[in-house]
Amino acid sequence: MKTFFYRLLRIQKIRRAFWSLLKHYDIRYFVVNLRYMFLKKNMKFGNYENESIGELTVKHNLSAFNFKRAAFGCEGRMELLIYPLVSYFRNNRESVKILVVGCRSEDDILWLKAYGFTNTVGLDLFSYSKHILIGDIHNTGFPEKTYDVVLLGWMISYSKDPLTVFKECNRILKDGGLLGVGLDYNVNQDAEGIKPPRVNTLNSTGEIKKVLDAAAKNKVFVEFDHDYENDARCVVISKMLSK
Repeated sequence: MKTFFYRLLRIQKIRRAFWSLLKHYDIRYFVVNLRYMFLKKNMKFGNYENESIGELTVKHNLSAFNFKRAAFGCEGRMELLIYPLVSYFRNNRESVKILVVGCRSEDDILWLKAYGFTNTVGLDLFSYSKHILIGDIHNTGFPEKTYDVVLLGWMISYSKDPLTVFKECNRILKDGGLLGVGLDYNVNQDAEGIKPPRVNTLNSTGEIKKVLDAAAKNKVFVEFDHDYENDARCVVISKMLSK
């Protein structure tokens, strides 16, 4: 019996060590890329005719698989949404239910799992992985108060109706759940207008917050405008306080 528990403990330590390795971008990139090569034959698509979804959304995101560093990790841009969660949830991370919307690949999911958020799934309009559900964030069909966290990882620009997206996120979040939103800031948008695949005007944390306020009562606890060497990212994480 003692030998059995010793072996079990050893296996658990090995598993934790493996998952810990996936915190590192290059190792995670290798694993996600390798898994995609084996699993891409399972690619399936949702049959959605929602006018709120940008017409080029699926085509644009599928094209990223031709540039692997774009499809798998996007140079780590999700760190601005993931690291605040690591600080916020210091204990019992395995009990935190997280939905990552527009994840495209398994990268964001494995990254969160590496930090102990084992109850993490993705949601996208297409999927090759059991870890990514096929669905539409405008109308998920999930029961109310399902998730502790919903992350809109650089997908809100593909929606013609961000307000409906935020309202649906609020509906499926538990009371006091967290909604994280990320997008790229385009300094030339006012002069050039909206360029596909973008289909709405959201272009700053201030604009994100206005739509959040229209969707539900909330309290922003992370607001970050990152502008460094042509890397302009906007992130808002807010605690949703009303249904």
